Amino acid sequence: MLNCFRYINIYMLHRTTLLKKPSENIQIFRLTSTTSEKLPSNGDNINIPKYIHRSSTDILKAISSTIQRDPTAAHYKYHDDPYLIPVSNFQKRAYALSQESGRKAAHWIRNQHPDLFNHKVAFPPIEKFYPKVFYDESHELDENELKKVIEKGVVSDAITVYNLLSKNGIEISSDTQQALLELVCFYNNQDDIEEDWIEERWYTQVNKEREELRNTWKSNGFSNSLFSTIKSPNAHHYSTIIQGMSKYNQFEESYKLYKEACEKKLILSINSYNSAIRSAIYVKEGADHKWLHIQEILNQMNDLDVPMNLMTLNSILYVLTTMAISPESKKYALKTIAEAKKFNIEPCLSSFYYLIQIFCSDKKNKSTILVDILNLLEGKTLNIKDIADTNFFVAAMENCRYHLQNFSVALRVHSLLLTGNNYNLIGNSYKESVYYRHFFAILCQNESTELLMKYYNDLVPHIYIPEPSITEMIVKSINVSAAVEFYPKLWSDILMFDQADREPVIVELTNGMAQNLFPSFEQSVKEELGQLAGTIYDSIEERKETGKIKMSWTGSLLGNLIEVCLFGDNIQNATEIIMKLKNNENEIIGVPDSQNITNFLNYCINKNYFNEILICVEYILEVGLEVDLDILISKIIKSMVLSPMQRAHLSKLIGTEHYVEIESKTESVIS
Repeated sequence: MLNCFRYINIYMLHRTTLLKKPSENIQIFRLTSTTSEKLPSNGDNINIPKYIHRSSTDILKAISSTIQRDPTAAHYKYHDDPYLIPVSNFQKRAYALSQESGRKAAHWIRNQHPDLFNHKVAFPPIEKFYPKVFYDESHELDENELKKVIEKGVVSDAITVYNLLSKNGIEISSDTQQALLELVCFYNNQDDIEEDWIEERWYTQVNKEREELRNTWKSNGFSNSLFSTIKSPNAHHYSTIIQGMSKYNQFEESYKLYKEACEKKLILSINSYNSAIRSAIYVKEGADHKWLHIQEILNQMNDLDVPMNLMTLNSILYVLTTMAISPESKKYALKTIAEAKKFNIEPCLSSFYYLIQIFCSDKKNKSTILVDILNLLEGKTLNIKDIADTNFFVAAMENCRYHLQNFSVALRVHSLLLTGNNYNLIGNSYKESVYYRHFFAILCQNESTELLMKYYNDLVPHIYIPEPSITEMIVKSINVSAAVEFYPKLWSDILMFDQADREPVIVELTNGMAQNLFPSFEQSVKEELGQLAGTIYDSIEERKETGKIKMSWTGSLLGNLIEVCLFGDNIQNATEIIMKLKNNENEIIGVPDSQNITNFLNYCINKNYFNEILICVEYILEVGLEVDLDILISKIIKSMVLSPMQRAHLSKLIGTEHYVEIESKTESVIS
């Protein structure tokens, strides 16, 4: 930190010196120099470095770069209050969107009641703070107003102003008409989410994943009607409508317009040809026909001297991903990459994403193309060049999990993600969650518990909330390594993540606890496990009573809890569970293992807990457990000093004659 302030002082010194005259600069340097070197006596000039433009936040960025992320701290967008920090995916989304909703409400009030906000918010005035203008027939509009609205990118206002101008018979120039067509085609005739609503973009993009291949183009919308009003559409008009349709997966109509433009011998934009290449997925069937379609368009581009660009490369690779089952697809992909290099086109992340899909579709023959990609990208700070770039890290981690099954490669992918500002390329909340789902799955399957919990403590819960399936895998990993010291934290997180109603998770946790009860454990560890088993039972019971969870108890699950409670001398909760089994046997699925009940009785005999013995014996008789009750009764008679009343209770349960018979056999053995 001291070094940071030292750099700041030097930075401010340079800025100060540049404001002075050259003669004054030398004097200041003499007074402020902290080095031991003296000025040259031969009169040589001192070369002051040229002024470097700095933004207002450069110093803050320099300081922040020296501080690492605190894994115990929540994201800055949440209130720094332990009661207000979200600890589940639902809470994260709800908290972030509700905060943003408050800002949106303030905007709505300002737009609905602009007369209440006549004061100047800022000086000089900032147009962004002005109330929204609502256009109607009372406004005196001209083409300049339409240009302003188009420049702002507000689609609904642009359509309204255009319709009002058309209604008033005002002619619009072809350039403005072209700009309007570009706007409505790009946004599909509807307003996009404003850039200010960062959280809404971050969370609502989850739904766009399902629409990735669905035709969402508004066929009877304003874009089509505007294009139809153009008397002699030129190449720009065709290029715009073709790109708009392709963006929203209306490939059949866009390909018809493409063919129409080709018949008119129009030279379209490069992105129009790229869109035509992508249309092969929908207008052609079979791998051979799709590849011929691509070659046909590339030949047309060559004849018209239209050079390919990065998006051309990505469009071809995108089509090849749908032909991955074809043995020729890999050859075509390599041929395309080689052709792109002739045009000095460097592949971007989306290019590598498509290559992974092409080369790793065959599960039998493993491809190490991801390793080659990492050799090219490692240590680099990446910039987004294609919207599909945000798919790379998720696909790479998925490839490490299912295809390579290699954690060292996964760690290299994760290191690349954390390099520079590469984390911005993770995409959205859904992709981030899927990425870490694969990451933790690889950890659970291939690595030690210590390494697993290291990343767990670093990433959970403020970066990633494990899904129930991943929580179950983590519990299994803990069970295999018998790392019982992690059970309390896992249970606490299961409660925090609202996963206490997930039966597979609870079953796996209790099974692991029951299987890892070693006598060599210290007494403090035993007691902690016993208390934890009681806490698990109490927590689930409490949530069942309040209706928060609907998980049904099973006999095996309760039997495991009994076993762990006894291991930690928690007889109170063990007895509660026995009473639960006895009083609610119709609501409980199955019965505990007979060994669990036998262990309970042996424990009570050794500790001289007669009342608990009666409850357990009564339960055994009611459900007909396969327990050698005669041996246990004999042990009770032999090991415990029973009062006449206790003898009467016990004989009443098993039958007087049967009790007398067992008692006589026991006494004869003793004598």
